[in-house]
Amino acid sequence: MKAIKGVCWVLLLGVLALPAVAATVNMQFTGLPTGNNYGGISSYPYDISVNGGPNQWMMCIGYYEHIEGGQTWLADVMSVGSLDPVTHLVDYEAAFLFKMAVADQGADPNINAATWYLLEGAPSLTPQAQALVSLAQSQAFSPGEFADVLLYKAIPGTENTSLGTAQDFLGTTPEPNTLGLVGTGIAALAGVLRRKYRP
Repeated sequence: MKAIKGVCWVLLLGVLALPAVAATVNMQFTGLPTGNNYGGISSYPYDISVNGGPNQWMMCIGYYEHIEGGQTWLADVMSVGSLDPVTHLVDYEAAFLFKMAVADQGADPNINAATWYLLEGAPSLTPQAQALVSLAQSQAFSPGEFADVLLYKAIPGTENTSLGTAQDFLGTTPEPNTLGLVGTGIAALAGVLRRKYRP
């Protein structure tokens, strides 16, 4: 019985820790749901399907890289919160801005432009976008912050078009309700196994 409980707890902890574990996923760009743009360049949100799943709103963080409709590629995915905020400070700054974009559903394209600038030094910024860069750079971050933000790093050479390396993206982890349902399912399984194997 103790072994069954132990296995269930390990499974539950594994599910909850998934966003922090790096993995390789299949990405597909499926569209621009709002048409938001910064100076004619599409900005958050992009519709991206991961491993053939439903579309998710993600933020493109690669200004110089390009993708086209229907394009697929592989990406390494990891939680920003699993990274060291000292050596990956710019990723934390980008996650800070991404959370702002999520909150306003991409209505302010200056947020995406500020993220591009932090990571690639382009494009030219409006005063509003420059203020957002300064705001992100003024923040103090702690390890584990932005554990709910996923960084998708495109793997060069895996794209199915001739545009070169695909863009990197930021997205969100599964909603807490989803993780809660998984946890409840594991707990129910433990209960069934407990009743079935009671001596």
